[in-house]
Formats: sequence, C-alpha cells, structure tokens
Amino acid sequence: MRIDRPTTTALLSGLLDPAAEQSWLEFDARFRPIVRGFAMKLGLSEADADDVTQETLTRFVKYYRQGKYNRTRGRLSSWLIAIAQNCITDLRQRHVVRKEHRGESAIADLSETNALESLWAEESRRVILGHAMRELKETTRLDARTIAAFELLAFNQRAPADVAAETGMSLDSVYAAKNRCLTQLREILARLNEVYEVA
Repeated sequence: MRIDRPTTTALLSGLLDPAAEQSWLEFDARFRPIVRGFAMKLGLSEADADDVTQETLTRFVKYYRQGKYNRTRGRLSSWLIAIAQNCITDLRQRHVVRKEHRGESAIADLSETNALESLWAEESRRVILGHAMRELKETTRLDARTIAAFELLAFNQRAPADVAAETGMSLDSVYAAKNRCLTQLREILARLNEVYEVA
C-alpha cells in the first residue's frame, strides 16, 4: 500500500502549530535530502552540508511561523534557496574567522540565481525519483526481477540483450518489464510531483 503524503500547502499549514510534530517530521523528511544535496553540489563538505541543512530548515520554520513567507510573492524553493544561501555565507564567515579558509573557496558562486535554481531543481528531481523508486519496489506488485531489469536498462544504460542474459529473462520479457515499470513509475512520479508541488 502506498503512503499518501500531504501536499506542501497542507504541510505548511501544519507547521504553523509548534506542537504539530508530525508536520515538522514530514517537512524535514521531504526537504532535508534536497537541501543537503543542494549544499553538497555547491561544494560543501558533508559535515558543513549537514550543518547548513539543519540551519536552513530551522530558520525556515522560525521565519514561516513569524509570517515572513508569502506564497503569493514567490515559490517555496526560491525562499529555501535564499535561506540556504545565507546559511552558506554565514558558514564561510565562520571559516574565515577560524582561519580555516585556505585559498580559493571550493563553494560555488552564490550570486547566480538561475544556476542555483537549476541546481535545486536537479536535486529535487533526484530526491523525488529516489522516493518513487522506493515506492515502486515496496508498494507495487512488480516482482524484484522485473524491477531489476528496468533499473539495468533505465539507470545503468545496459543493452537489452545483456539485461536478458543477466536476469535470465527473454528479450520480450525485458521489454515488457521496462514498459510495466515505466507506466507505474510515471504514475508515482506524477503524484509525488504534485505533493512536492514541482512544476
């Protein structure tokens, strides 16, 4: 059975109540991997990315509860990117103060708004696809061999004949596995994109 998640709109409504722990847990589960991956793509170490992610999410909830976010003025992702930018800038300043900043920074330029939004969108797609694949494996009636054949074709870019040999399936079965998985994966992705409110 699939797990239906609240839309981002419903989730944000729940965040207004400081006692609504489930809303915070869902918000954290939804956006932590995206923020962390985004920070890593900007050149942060794993430890720094973890710190920036925690601070970004904490600031977001604090500011949101103070009424500082207005959805009619921009997308949620743009606001999260801006908060993450500020957290990364703060981190850079702390590194300079601690004299940990040596030479040129490996962290990408934070002034390129379009580039940052592209990185965020790329990371969002990666995280959503990961959720979709887990759901495909855990909640559909597709057997493990069918999904394995699909992953070899779609993600590992293996030739159908090689996949057939490796999985012990006929070539026709490999193509059928790909079609069955794609059909269900597209349905899952459409629902998750709606939940995440991805355009």
